[in-house]
Amino acid sequence: MKPDQAERLTVMQSVTVRAPARLHLGFLDLNASIGRRFGSIGLAIGSHHTALSVSPAESLCIEDETLLAETRSRLEKIHQLFYQTVGRAVPQTQQSVLIQVHELIPEHAGLGSGTQLALTLGTALARLHGLKLSTVDLAKALGRGKRSGIGISTFDLGGFVIDGGLKPEQTVPPVLMHQSYPEQWRVVMVMDPHHQGIHGQHEKAAFSRLPTFPLQNSRAICHLTLMQLLPSLAEQDIANFGNAVTEIQTLIGDHFASAQGGRYTSPLVAACLEQAHKLGHTGIAQSSWGPTGCIFVSSQTAAEQLIQQLQAFTAAEPASQPVFISAAADNQGAIIETVI
Repeated sequence: MKPDQAERLTVMQSVTVRAPARLHLGFLDLNASIGRRFGSIGLAIGSHHTALSVSPAESLCIEDETLLAETRSRLEKIHQLFYQTVGRAVPQTQQSVLIQVHELIPEHAGLGSGTQLALTLGTALARLHGLKLSTVDLAKALGRGKRSGIGISTFDLGGFVIDGGLKPEQTVPPVLMHQSYPEQWRVVMVMDPHHQGIHGQHEKAAFSRLPTFPLQNSRAICHLTLMQLLPSLAEQDIANFGNAVTEIQTLIGDHFASAQGGRYTSPLVAACLEQAHKLGHTGIAQSSWGPTGCIFVSSQTAAEQLIQQLQAFTAAEPASQPVFISAAADNQGAIIETVI
C-alpha cells in the first residue's frame, strides 16, 4: 500500500504495543532446488516480550536510560526508515515522537528480538498516525522477513506457525499453517547469558560460506514436518512431536556446525541439552543461531522437575550457571492498546 493511498483514521494520543518472542525451530528447505528457499517452523512464547509506547513529542526522544547503545541506534533507524517508506505522507512536523521502552526481548539470543523491535515500533507509529498498514506491509518496509516469516506471523497470530519460504525476489514468505499450541505443554528454555548467537554481517557471511544443503535432508525435514510434527501437534502427542523436533534439529544443527562451532552455539547449553536427552527427554532444540536451547515437555510439573535436574547438573560451576525458564506458548500474538 502506498502511503498516499493509506486510509487516515483518528490520530491517537498514545499507542502501546506488546509482542511475544519466538522460537525458530528449523528450515524446511535450505537446498532450494525447486525454487523456494528457507521455509520456517516456529512458535510464539510467553517468557519474553518487546513492549513500547509512542506518543507525539517536540523532538525524537527515547525514554530509557538503561538501553544499550545498539538498541537505541536500532530504534532510531526504525523510526527513520518508517518515515522514509510507509510513513512518508506524514507531515514532518508530526514525525517527532516519544518512545517509551517497557520490555525488551534479549538481543542475539535466538528469540527474534530484531523483528519484534521493528514490528512493535512500526505498528505503534502506524496506529499513532492513523495509517492502515498490515504487519506484512510494515515488515517489507522495515526489511524484516528476508529469511523467516515466523516473527511476522507470531506477531499477528501467536501460536505455532510454518511459512512457505521465499521465491526469488520475494521479500516476505507466506503463512502455510497456524495452530494454537497446547496450553499445558511447556518449553524449558536454557539460556547462556555469557554467549551470543551469530547475527548481523556475521550471519550473512555464515550463510554464504555454508555448503549446499543436501537435497535428501530437505526432503527428510519436509517429511518429518508433514507426517510427524504436525500430526503430533494436532493430536497433542508430546513424545512424537518431540522426536520430530529433535530429528529436524539434528539435520539443521549439523549443517550449521561449521559456522557456529558445533550442533549448538553455546557449549554450556549443549551440555544441558545432552543431559536432558540422557534423562529421556525428546524435543531437544536450539532456537535460530542460539545460544538459547529448549526442551519440549508435557506440563509445568515436568518442566519444574527437569529444571531441578539441570540445575543440579550444572551446580559444580556456579560462575557459568545457565538461566532456566519454563515457558508457555503465547497463542495471542501482539497486544495493541490506544489512547485517543
